[in-house]
Amino acid sequence: MLGHTTVICGPSSLKSMAPTDKPCASGSVELAVTNTTRRPVAMATVHIRAISMDFKVGIYEDLDYPTYASIPAWRSHDLTTLIKDPFSWKHSKGFTESPALLEGRVQHTVFLEHHKFHDEFAIDPGFDRRTKVGKEEFAAWQEELGDKTPCTQKMYEICMERRELVSDYIPKNEHSVELTLCFEWLGQPCKGKLDWWTGTDIWDYKSARDASPRGFKSAVNSYKYYQQAAYYLTAARQLDMRADKFYFLAQEKAHPYPYAVYTLSDEAIEYGAAKNEQALKIGLDCQRKNEWLPYNRDGVIEFGIDELY
Repeated sequence: MLGHTTVICGPSSLKSMAPTDKPCASGSVELAVTNTTRRPVAMATVHIRAISMDFKVGIYEDLDYPTYASIPAWRSHDLTTLIKDPFSWKHSKGFTESPALLEGRVQHTVFLEHHKFHDEFAIDPGFDRRTKVGKEEFAAWQEELGDKTPCTQKMYEICMERRELVSDYIPKNEHSVELTLCFEWLGQPCKGKLDWWTGTDIWDYKSARDASPRGFKSAVNSYKYYQQAAYYLTAARQLDMRADKFYFLAQEKAHPYPYAVYTLSDEAIEYGAAKNEQALKIGLDCQRKNEWLPYNRDGVIEFGIDELY
């Protein structure tokens, strides 16, 4: 059981083959680490903006994404990519901003932490950039944005409309949102960022093209959500957090934004955990050999008649 601790950014406490190796920012940064129990706990809010952070087992609240990304540890996304194609994982350029990614970020923020929307985003007032004056006003507005990300009024309204439809599932005050979990698994440093934890279960909000049982089952297989669910349940249990089930709240992106709640059987979670272990082994083997084969295969692959349709 972890006690309530203070972590000072400094030399890493774990020697491993983590996927990144980024130095800690100069100076000491104190981070609150939460004591874990079998019920919801009060967590100290930690406001950290874009620093590098060493790996340290614990539960962290309010880490921004650049800080989270700097922690040298494996992620669920690493494992779901490695098991399919180590070559793509090795040569990935990371996430690049796109309209779809921006909308996903806005949707998660208004659903999980609506009170933080105006701290993270700024709504474009709609300058007429066809005119000289409009271009100048837009440029001046952009200079004042700081760390905020611009989005349109229409995007915000659509995200809020979706939020209203699933308002029964909005995290309650006693729930914990956007927790960063750092844990050891199979001797390796691992990390993850939960959408929300009720004290008994883990929930994840998914925007989907098709949230029907047939459509979302396809997404579970295509995007390996069963590995993600198993990974986060493992993370919680490694940190002595109660985690009975992992639930997906899936909502379609297109109007009228239908939604459904899904979970996985114990057998499906066990399968996901086995695949995660397989993926971690692939990653470690590739690092050891410094060889990252496309689709983890070499040579010519032949298809037989039984594989045709």
